[in-house]
Amino acid sequence: MIETIGQALAPIVFVTLLGWCAGRWGVLPQAASKTLATFVVIFALPIALFLAAANTRPEQILNLPYVASLAAGLIGVWLLGLLLGRYRGGRTWREGAMRGITVAFPNMAYCGPPVLTAAIGPSAVLAVIVGNLIFTLVVIPLSLLLLSGGGARQALGKALRQPLVILPLLGLICALLGIRLPHLLVTATDEIGRAAGGVALFTLGLILSGIRPSLDRDILLNVVLKNLLQPLVMLGVGLAVGLQGELLRQVFLLGVLPAATAAPTLAMAHGVYTEDAARSVLFSTLLAIPCIALGIVLAASL
Repeated sequence: MIETIGQALAPIVFVTLLGWCAGRWGVLPQAASKTLATFVVIFALPIALFLAAANTRPEQILNLPYVASLAAGLIGVWLLGLLLGRYRGGRTWREGAMRGITVAFPNMAYCGPPVLTAAIGPSAVLAVIVGNLIFTLVVIPLSLLLLSGGGARQALGKALRQPLVILPLLGLICALLGIRLPHLLVTATDEIGRAAGGVALFTLGLILSGIRPSLDRDILLNVVLKNLLQPLVMLGVGLAVGLQGELLRQVFLLGVLPAATAAPTLAMAHGVYTEDAARSVLFSTLLAIPCIALGIVLAASL
């Protein structure tokens, strides 16, 4: 169990610390975080999600109880974070949307595969793929709609033109139609897709180097929503719709994962909620050490 937790969290700690050192020692200016965030959001992350979606089997996407359990935790907690962000302290819908992403987006890219594979087996990566599809095809477009501002039609059009929406959708279409990506295309795009997680972590460290990582009431509430409420919602809905065994364990453990490092990257790219997102991810990751250990023990009894 210690090795599993170490494999999941070591890359996060190391690369984030590297970014923090780069900012703290003046190797890179704080302004570079904006450029790095844009690279992740416009190029690397959309390509990574496109490849993951295109390699999903149709029957995996069409398991409705399984999808409903994941969607309840991802979309439900996002809605709660959105409303808290909007109505707590008189903040805007843009801040609410970004708070929703921060509390609802699990770190599936880095923590998902090592934790789920070690606890359940290679088939558990299914939760990472389906969870990413739900988040990028439902939560991200709705969030971008709110982040865009302006008229509803104009904002919707702008949101739907974002690579972070278009590419995962194209990947899903390829999967449902049984279209296999040419090997040359996969080879050509895989490297930049792999860069998404590492650059997002580095950017998080760079952002943190310029702020004080203090824990206040709002940040604590964010961590409670992500690390405690989300896995309980997924588990409860999974039990209610009749999930059992391995699929139920997959759903529960996905919710146990800490907040995604892509959250402060998205916040930086849109210039809203950046510091709070970065601090929330930091403390969510620290709390994930006991949460993952407890989650693995509880999952074994499901």
